[in-house]
Amino acid sequence: MLKQIWYRLFKIYISTGLFFFFKKIKVHNEDNIPKKGAILLVSNHKNALIDPLLIATSTKRNIHFLTRASAFKLKPVYWFLSTLNMIPIYRMRDGKGTLAKNEAIFNKCYNILNKKKCLLIFPEGTHNIKRWVNPLSKGFTRITFGALEQNADLELYLVPVGLNYANATDFAESVSVYYGKPILANDYYNKEELNASTLKLKNEVHKKLTELTTHIDTENYDDTIRKLGNVDYLNPKKINALINELDNNKSQIPFKNNKSSPFWKALKSIVAINSFIPLLIFKTFRPKIKEIEFVSTTKLAIGLTAFPLFYTLQGLIINLFFGMQVSLIYLLISVVLVLFLVKNK
Repeated sequence: MLKQIWYRLFKIYISTGLFFFFKKIKVHNEDNIPKKGAILLVSNHKNALIDPLLIATSTKRNIHFLTRASAFKLKPVYWFLSTLNMIPIYRMRDGKGTLAKNEAIFNKCYNILNKKKCLLIFPEGTHNIKRWVNPLSKGFTRITFGALEQNADLELYLVPVGLNYANATDFAESVSVYYGKPILANDYYNKEELNASTLKLKNEVHKKLTELTTHIDTENYDDTIRKLGNVDYLNPKKINALINELDNNKSQIPFKNNKSSPFWKALKSIVAINSFIPLLIFKTFRPKIKEIEFVSTTKLAIGLTAFPLFYTLQGLIINLFFGMQVSLIYLLISVVLVLFLVKNK
């Protein structure tokens, strides 16, 4: 009970942070997620920790997450992430010897699904900011068929999820989350022909993911991105149709003006002056971020911690000199300015 309360409170906290981080979060077809029963959410992976946070906060189901094991190295972090239903998954880059630990992890996943709970996995096996769906690893099929093997009476659905970012690294941009129609895993499971079953399910999930997010052919990627220009990537069906027209040399690309207004730029400067310490913290960390997919995650982490702490400290200082009323007015103005900045880019 206490763990559920903690999970829900943290979910509210993260939802608030995401609301202040993104200009718009558009969620489509959330009703495709069954309200009860065993569910395996399978999503494309673009933006490090932001991806699972968006999925967790856009559905009413309590979700268990498979997360890269490198995030669990410190014991306090391991404990904290575990309280939020995060489970480490080991990859070859974590060391060949660590892969044996995945046996226990898979058994834990089977147990979660057999208890008719909800599990999230990113079947591409890694994140990639580029607008395509990588070939899928077979880890999610092993979890799917392993759970069905343990429990022949289990009804297990896979729900594909497409995440679409206007710009995955920038602050005050927009994102759309598309939930696809549930896929009954039982229809794909044949114990006598496991390899064929695995391939069939991988192909089906990959096909659905390429429909729920922008999918550009890797060979023509740079050329296609250049031709698309400033299109609205939040609508994958429209963009994928446009890409198909590009391939057939039939398309006229609609230009979208992404330039910020002088007023917004001035407002950004005011917020920057009022938030110079948190912004300085990010500038200090930025050169240490080796993977571009972690840029937004770092920004959000600082936004969830350093910004409210800094504003609170400034409010306390103002309270010492000018009183509580002025301090509260300052805090309110600071929050409103950030919110106005985010929602009016």
